[in-house]
Amino acid sequence: MDNETEILSRLAANHLHLAQFEPLKATLLALRVRNPDLAHTILQTIVSTAGRFDNVLWSRSCSSPSLLAFLSTIELLRFENPASPWGFDSETLGLRADFLLMVQVLIDGDKEGNCVRVLQGFLDLGVERLRFDVDASSSGGSSYMIEEEDVVALRNIVLDYSDVFDALCCNVKRQLNGGSERCLVEEVEHQVEAMDPREEDSNNVFALILRNVQLAQLDAIRRKLDEGDALGAADRIRYLHLDYGVGKENYHAVLKALLSRVMEKKDEYGDSWHMVRQNLLFIYKEALSSNCGDLLEMIQGIQDDMLLPDSQLHLSLDNDQIPPPLECFRRYLVDSKTERNVEEKNSPLSIAVNSCLRDMYHYARISGSHVLECVMCAALSYVKKEMLQEANDVLTLFPRLRPLVASMGWDLLPGKTAARRKLMRLLWSSNSQAIRLEESTLYGNNTDEKSCVENLCDTLCYRLHLASFAAYISSGKSWTPKASFLMHGNVSSENNDAEVDPFVENLVLERLSAQSPLRVLFDVVPGVKFKEAISLISMQPIASTAEAWKRIQDIELMHMRYALEAIVLALGAMDEVIKDETDVSHHVVFYYLKDLTTHLEAIKNVPRKIMMVNIVISLLHIDDIRLSSTSSLDLGDLTTEGENEIVISFTRKLLNVLRRNLPSELIEQECQLDGNYSADGRQALEWRVSMAKHFIEDCEWRLSIMQHLLPLSERQWGLKEVLSVLRAAPAKLLNLCMQRAKYDIGEQAVHRFALSAEDKATLELAEWVDNAFNRTLVEDVMSRTAEGASAVQDLDFSSLASQLSPLAVILLCIDAAASSAKSTTISKQLLDKASSVLNVHVL
Repeated sequence: MDNETEILSRLAANHLHLAQFEPLKATLLALRVRNPDLAHTILQTIVSTAGRFDNVLWSRSCSSPSLLAFLSTIELLRFENPASPWGFDSETLGLRADFLLMVQVLIDGDKEGNCVRVLQGFLDLGVERLRFDVDASSSGGSSYMIEEEDVVALRNIVLDYSDVFDALCCNVKRQLNGGSERCLVEEVEHQVEAMDPREEDSNNVFALILRNVQLAQLDAIRRKLDEGDALGAADRIRYLHLDYGVGKENYHAVLKALLSRVMEKKDEYGDSWHMVRQNLLFIYKEALSSNCGDLLEMIQGIQDDMLLPDSQLHLSLDNDQIPPPLECFRRYLVDSKTERNVEEKNSPLSIAVNSCLRDMYHYARISGSHVLECVMCAALSYVKKEMLQEANDVLTLFPRLRPLVASMGWDLLPGKTAARRKLMRLLWSSNSQAIRLEESTLYGNNTDEKSCVENLCDTLCYRLHLASFAAYISSGKSWTPKASFLMHGNVSSENNDAEVDPFVENLVLERLSAQSPLRVLFDVVPGVKFKEAISLISMQPIASTAEAWKRIQDIELMHMRYALEAIVLALGAMDEVIKDETDVSHHVVFYYLKDLTTHLEAIKNVPRKIMMVNIVISLLHIDDIRLSSTSSLDLGDLTTEGENEIVISFTRKLLNVLRRNLPSELIEQECQLDGNYSADGRQALEWRVSMAKHFIEDCEWRLSIMQHLLPLSERQWGLKEVLSVLRAAPAKLLNLCMQRAKYDIGEQAVHRFALSAEDKATLELAEWVDNAFNRTLVEDVMSRTAEGASAVQDLDFSSLASQLSPLAVILLCIDAAASSAKSTTISKQLLDKASSVLNVHVL
């Protein structure tokens, strides 16, 4: 050994004597450069003796042999093969040095000295386990004696130094496991037979330490629970470890008591529920701090058992049981006096909803079911029992399930219209419904995308709306769209539910399931007003372009129906005008005519418009059409003609309406009624249009001549008489002209209708007879007779003979003579002429 090495060795001994570890560390580092083996040996010696040297002056920086051994171990581990003399690895060496330090800390902290003796025994055990020069074969046991009663005394200071004891137990456990944290104490105990007696004694002492520390913590938790300090008890969970030699049933009993105390108010939503949640989170936080996964699983298992009483893990709709969280939530809503405002996040209801959702997720997890399934089953169960408000309360958790429950619950309430109405009112509310009701348009489109379930709910609401209308009308009550239950939250309609006839409602709902709303409406309420009908049909929900097109067609059909009603009512009212010549009766006629005009112009489909015009024309050929009107009329400002011309004016305006609604020409697209086009169909429409135009033109001409043909007794024309003239055959019209002595009009009729030569000759003969009578007096006729002149000679019979056959001339003269009673002379002359023609042809 050279001088420098010797000097450094002496210097190290001096620093060791003075307990100056930092100078000692520096000296050993310098010595390591010159003689590593010597520095290595010095540190091994310090650690092996656990720092116990005689005549050491302990200082504040190094106050005990245990601290000196611990610090020396740290430096020793910097060398290669630091634990070679001990026969174990460096990790075990570090654990044994740590054990000494922690026991020394406990000894220094025990001021009263109640546990110094047993702690000193632990320290001696640690010192012995650091020696590497002990001959195991020479000694059959240890130099110390630690009994279980001595270890039990440690419980007095365990709670005061819980963190130190927890670290000590972790160190002991790792020593028992040979430095590995994966093995359990039980596995080490199975290997006791392979150990030497000294190691076996050490393991027994370590097992006692682990067990008694855990029992002390469990006792502390029990005392805290008895004192009512649940949080204080939960604060001890971080020190619990299931693999420290205490039976799991002890942990289970203590933890169950703790969770029962914490979860006493778990069903009270609000501040109490949040306090329970915070306490549970604190318990799980402490359990995670213990770094014991089995402990965490035990706590979770206990909590799950408490959430499912009687271990009933599967609930269904069949047994009508409601999950406990939903029952608690419903009770909260019943007892709550606050406003139910879910939109505001900080409202009491929103907080309760969030709390219930958390409980439902736990319940679904432990029951093996789905949260949505649980809520759906509970809601449908309430609907089946007609507890609709309770179902609505449950669906507060998941508002988007309301349309699904409403549509499914509909089938659970067969024949119960009032319950169905309440169901839809509670579960299906749409902001757009009120808007559509207030601002309804005939051809409006709903641009909002809706699911099929939402559209089904709209359809069911619409059916209820239609059924409600039918029931109101059948019971004689007045109805307005705003009285409908579709106006969400309408209290008045809810109060009137019991006043309507449920039989009518059920009948309408049953028919609506198989028939269209249009057909059911007019079958059940045949006298429905147009405004009511158009309002009801316009409310029908639209889910596709095809349905929108179908609604347009339905509206056109309604216009056709009310157009027919208007013309029938107009014709019936026209018949009454002659009897009642007041202004009101005149206004009624033209009101119906205006109504007819409105409906015809609303029909956009050309084939239907043509058909309606032809139907109106057909109605003009029918007598005694009667239809009573129960609706009140808003006559407004309608102008009428004079009394003598009201029928003519009405008919002329009617013909003008018909003409305006006939197309001037047919376009291919306009000829399609159902989307199909054919040449035959177009030809049929053209024929219908031509026939209608011909009829209108003919009627207008007849109306024009009727102004010159006054009725008998100088009274005004009646509707029947006008219609008779309009329908009259040309020959009858010619007879009318001859009766009224309107031969110029008769001549127009002959040319217009291309009458036969016989009709033309009849007209000429009648005109001659009438003129002959008016032109001469009886005396003139007698004087002409005396002079041998004949009045018959004024008529060119040769022209008649050329146009007619002899037989026709004879019959015509006889007919004229028989009908001309104004003058016997003229009649005699006509008969003589007929006789002469007969004689000529007989000879």
